[in-house]
This record gives sequence, C-alpha cells and structure tokens, in this order.
Amino acid sequence: MSALKKLEIISYTDCKYSSEQGRFSMLVNPVEYSENSGITYNNPQSVGEKSPTFKGLEGKKFSMKFYLDNTGVIIGSNSIDDSIKKLEKVCEKYVGKTHETPFLKVVWGTLNFKGRLSSKSVKYTLFAADGEPLRAEVDLQISQFVDVETEEKEKNTSSPDLSHLFTVKAGDTLPQLCKEVYGSIGYVTDVARVNGLSGFRHLAPGTKLFFPPLSDKN
Repeated sequence: MSALKKLEIISYTDCKYSSEQGRFSMLVNPVEYSENSGITYNNPQSVGEKSPTFKGLEGKKFSMKFYLDNTGVIIGSNSIDDSIKKLEKVCEKYVGKTHETPFLKVVWGTLNFKGRLSSKSVKYTLFAADGEPLRAEVDLQISQFVDVETEEKEKNTSSPDLSHLFTVKAGDTLPQLCKEVYGSIGYVTDVARVNGLSGFRHLAPGTKLFFPPLSDKN
C-alpha cells in the first residue's frame, strides 16, 4: 500500500521557481479543487457579422477548499491562528527583493499548478468555550502564472504545443491548417468542434479559427 501523500503549497521568490522560501503542508487533504479557464469573444460589430469572433484566452484559475482542525482529532495539528499565519506567510509574504508577492506551486499527485494567490477567505466554524477557533474552512484561488519565455513561444506559430489563432485566407482548408499547426490532419474533427464548425470543407475567408494546444488534445 502506498503512503498517503499530502498536498503542499510551495512558495518561491522568483518566477523561474528556483528559490524556495517556504511550504504549507496539509494535515487533511482538500475536500475539492477545481481549475477554470475561459475564452473571450468580440461581439458582432455590424449586421453582416452573425456571431462573436475570438478575442483571447483567459488565464486559468485554480480554486481549492480545505479544512483546518484543532479539536484534537488530528495528530500534530497546530492552533488555527498559527496555521492561518503560516499559510499567509507562504502565500502572501511580500518578497522585498522583487517587490512582489510570491510565486506558488500547488503539488499533489498529478496536480502541479503554478501561479499566484488572487484571493483567500477563511470561515471559522467551531470555537472553544473561551472563543478560541477550533475549526476553519479555507478557500483559496490562485491565478495561473506564465513566464515571459513561454509567452514568447506562444508567438511562434511553428510550435504545436501552444495555442494559435489563424485568420482563414482564400483557399485554406482545415486539414491543411491542422497539418501546418500539428503536423497531422488527424485533429480536424477536434478543431472543428472547438470552433463550433458544422463542416470543414469550405472555410469562409476572414474566419478566425482557434487551434488549442497539442497537449490538450492527447
């Protein structure tokens, strides 16, 4: 039987994630977490435009809910106040050298999310007779961080691992564009579905097509 792994939030002072400054390790793993992303569109500007056109990708958001408990049920637990202070030190402590909040990595099993804290809320749900908090519910939201080097790669239309936006020219076909982006026509159906196309044999010049990362298609 494999050992139970605990989720960790690791804090770094630099965007290359090379200089660690602290860790927050869960005594009780989260009850849930989620990743959300979105796509923004330009609304039709003229009568001739029938539908919104692609504008851009929104950065991913990671949300997590977990509990802190100091009722004596969990061995090794600290006071709720101490746990919150440690969490704040890891996630929010100002990095003087860079004048920035820290860069975070959330690691658990196959999860490896990099970003920066965008919001934190704490709800205290149980108290001792003297008012000391004994249990709390914590919600964190972390915004994905992409370094400048990766952003530059996104401008390289020859890389199949990153997202692309193409404006269709006369004579373009979806199989041909898939061949250019992915090196294979095997993703035609997927790209058509992502862009809401009912067919792909005839593409209207001027149409903007989104080609998702190859890693999302495997």
